[in-house]
Amino acid sequence: MPTFSQNQIEEINAIIKEIEAAIKPKMEIGAKDKIVLTGLLQANKIKKVPKMFKCKREYSDAIVSYFVKEKGLPRNRFSSNLQTSIFLI
Repeated sequence: MPTFSQNQIEEINAIIKEIEAAIKPKMEIGAKDKIVLTGLLQANKIKKVPKMFKCKREYSDAIVSYFVKEKGLPRNRFSSNLQTSIFLI
């Protein structure tokens, strides 16, 4: 995991707080560009609507890893590294 400065840690914590407020039981987390994700969901005939959160590319993997390891949230199969958005589905 990369090392972050104090300012970056504060930005990451703000995004984590925002995501934690939106989590509901049986949700999955992942990181993917919004346009690509909607295309993947349509191609796989998945009717769920994702809740998107903006973040910087270098933060996405750290945030998703936090929720998977610390909170026990399952990682979605469409999740990728270094993405501009984090989604809950």
